[in-house]
Amino acid sequence: MLSALLALLAALGALLVTGLLIQRAQKDRLLYLIAWSFTQVGLSLALLSMGVGFLAGFNGVFFRVMELGAALIAPVWLALGMIELIARYVQVRFAAWLFAISYTFVAIVILLLDPLKGKLSKDLPKPRDTYDALPLLLIDGAHVVAVLALAGCTGVTAWLASKQDQEAAELLIPIALVALGGVLVVSGSRGFLPAPLAVIALGGAAGLVWYGAMRTIPVYDDEDYDDYGDDYGDEPVTGYEEQGYPPGRREPVPAPTPSHDPRRGELRFPEPAPAEDLRFRENPAGPTAVDGVGAAAALGGLPAADQPRAGGLGGACGQITVYTLLDGREDAFDRLAAELVKAARALEPETVIFASHEVVGAPTQRIFYQLFRDDAAFAAHRRQPHLQRFLAESRTHVLATNVIELRLGAAKVPLPAPEFPGR
Repeated sequence: MLSALLALLAALGALLVTGLLIQRAQKDRLLYLIAWSFTQVGLSLALLSMGVGFLAGFNGVFFRVMELGAALIAPVWLALGMIELIARYVQVRFAAWLFAISYTFVAIVILLLDPLKGKLSKDLPKPRDTYDALPLLLIDGAHVVAVLALAGCTGVTAWLASKQDQEAAELLIPIALVALGGVLVVSGSRGFLPAPLAVIALGGAAGLVWYGAMRTIPVYDDEDYDDYGDDYGDEPVTGYEEQGYPPGRREPVPAPTPSHDPRRGELRFPEPAPAEDLRFRENPAGPTAVDGVGAAAALGGLPAADQPRAGGLGGACGQITVYTLLDGREDAFDRLAAELVKAARALEPETVIFASHEVVGAPTQRIFYQLFRDDAAFAAHRRQPHLQRFLAESRTHVLATNVIELRLGAAKVPLPAPEFPGR
């Protein structure tokens, strides 16, 4: 009775965290969350079958569901999600998906059709006493692959973290928790533990996988981009900053408070000037002023030394980020980029230029050019939740990223539009 009660309670907890993880995977569309959702479904079904089996007695259906969920699907797809999260080469991730899908399909067919041996009762059945050699070989293979993959991914992440890799350092603890969950899955489904301990191991694995998965997701506001709030500057700095923003710029500068103007983010154009005002004024600096400072002086009729540099952007800084995308991911990346630009336009008045460029002749290349009024504006931009969301969701579409940080020199930049009262 104790085993049945533990199994039913663990099944309820596993079903709860499974629903939460599936909801988050559906929202974020991250492949590793999808893989771990399969793990959670397998564990939930296995625990539910164990609870009913302890109460009413095990039969072929309950035993097969328990083995398929806990001994096959859970470890294989847990390892797949780990590889999807850690591997930085698309070839490795593709091979992992191909192996997991094919192995799971073949093993499910064999485990469902292979005849059982022995007599089942209310006691927890042991796989070696119930299955023949081939199903046992497939289960053993799944466990070996899962343990090697989890241990390898954890070791690689720890090694990268020791080399000052920011992403690896942030993922090390969640990965260690998920790897521990994988150890519990294998231990609880081998048939070596007493029934209560097997139930606790599988239930604990479901909790660790869910908690580790949540720790890998950057924190951002759940509101749509059309409903931005005013408290985004209080959000913690989380996520994969190194994808486009090296860890050297982590000044805790509060984000600028967005304007409450209902026209916020609207493109406005000044009324056209009279034709006579379009002529160049006399320039005391002479025709030799050809850079951004001289151009500003020429338009203003003042010497270059008396003009604000590049329209008042003397302390401006910038960044060029070159993204190499995976084939077929261009449209998905462009949608995320459009949302990011929309958010920056609405919430970041100190971001002077934020542009996403396609590269002619290179369909998988995207270049972001960003110009910020000063270092504080750049630091505030990096704290924005919409940036964290973009970095997290675009990660699965990006093969490589190159970042170039800039300091504004001679330039011609957009000058602030004159204010027109009543418009």
